[in-house]
Amino acid sequence: MTPMRAQRFMMAVMLIVALVLMHTGHQWGEYIIWFMIFMLLLSAITGFCPSDTIFQKLFGKNCEGESCS
Repeated sequence: MTPMRAQRFMMAVMLIVALVLMHTGHQWGEYIIWFMIFMLLLSAITGFCPSDTIFQKLFGKNCEGESCS
């Protein structure tokens, strides 16, 4: 698994958890979504994303495009 695929999977899991929390009456699930929005905007503006760095260190490879498996 590439770092980007792992990051996307983790984002999807976090969104699911946040939505489940919100629909079960826990309003702090909304803060998870706001945190993710903030981090995505920060990444888009600065070009640095902490989760990119973490997942690249965990998986040890940096793949751009379809050339990696």
